[in-house]
Amino acid sequence: MNLYETFEKPDMLDSPKEFPLSETAYITLLPTSGEKAKRAFQRMMEPYTPRIKAGGSLTEAEIKDLNVRHFAETIIVGWRGLKGKNGEEVVFSRDNAKMLLSDTKLEEFFNLIAKMAQNDAAFAEEVAQADEGNS
Repeated sequence: MNLYETFEKPDMLDSPKEFPLSETAYITLLPTSGEKAKRAFQRMMEPYTPRIKAGGSLTEAEIKDLNVRHFAETIIVGWRGLKGKNGEEVVFSRDNAKMLLSDTKLEEFFNLIAKMAQNDAAFAEEVAQADEGNS
């Protein structure tokens, strides 16, 4: 068995992928395992590094805030067709992303897009399709 063929993670392009949320709503995400996402998260963690190196940890509120900021500022690169509580269109912006991801009533929405952004197979499929188109 060739370990690399079986287990090697494909190189993730830092290219976004659009995922359907419904028949009319879509969200465009970067892979959390991509280099851009990793670098952004490392920068966000810098203020906490001394505490962690000293054996400390982050509070639940800090972890939640980091995740919201990381997704709103880096992972989510767009959406279309999302509607708010009263049926109004929610235009994509980082501020709107932070607002939605911070809303405890929309926790399942955050969980869903986190799973999508962590789905390396979906992004690898996108890379493979792009490679086939360039052949």
